[in-house]
Amino acid sequence: MSDQSLRMILDNLHDTASLTATSERSSAGVENTQRNERNRVWRSVDTATQVVEGTLSVGAYVDCLAIIDHNLTAAGSLRIELLSGETVVHDSGPLATAEIIPVGAWRVGIDPYGATYNDKLAVTITVIETPLVAITRYRLTLEDAGNPDGGMQIARIALGMAFQPTFNMSWGAQSDWVDKATHEDSAGQTLRTINGGRPRRQVQFSLDWLQPGDRARLVEELAQRGMMADVFVDLYPHLAGLDRLAACFVGRLASGYGDTHTHPRNRKSTLTITEV
Repeated sequence: MSDQSLRMILDNLHDTASLTATSERSSAGVENTQRNERNRVWRSVDTATQVVEGTLSVGAYVDCLAIIDHNLTAAGSLRIELLSGETVVHDSGPLATAEIIPVGAWRVGIDPYGATYNDKLAVTITVIETPLVAITRYRLTLEDAGNPDGGMQIARIALGMAFQPTFNMSWGAQSDWVDKATHEDSAGQTLRTINGGRPRRQVQFSLDWLQPGDRARLVEELAQRGMMADVFVDLYPHLAGLDRLAACFVGRLASGYGDTHTHPRNRKSTLTITEV
């Protein structure tokens, strides 16, 4: 298995965890991070240190965490502690929540000082990879005392054991920004655009060398949950900047799962995932 292979969280353990948070605003509780409505978020009452803790009903293995659509700045930090009972089995220490545009790519007079690649996208995302460990609890510590919004905010959290195929997706992966807007001429022949909004990302890729174990996991965790289940996808975990972030999001299958038996002990499957 290559470290360059795509990664997907097919079974988001966070969605079924029991959650607590240091603080939360009215109608912006931490349970909102388990929901996919775009207007549902967790928001702290101030910029003091915040701790979000989750307890699983059944122990599980994890190696990947993503916080999605958050407002943490380049000065903020995130620490993840993974616990088995009362024992901390992994402590990441404070980690940056944004990827600062480096010298050479940063444009003087155009990009603000301290600008990040995360700022370039409508949905800010931070992904943290951890060792594969068995846990019953997890704890996220957020620091961002200078946040100009007066509080910290996260719309979605994904946590689980990432699916990473033995053989990566084939060349030809397609990434689109799907926009439902349509153009219409007014009576005065002015071009009007209706039904517009924030475009949604969509990726289509083929797993042409799907090994039996990989296929079994897709059937167990994806096919049986269908198009209603949220999936975290990270097509290019080995890259940086917009090359990675543009194809890194929470989405759903655009159609049911299927595969083709191409060779002995081999299947192939084409997946299309649309951002929620």
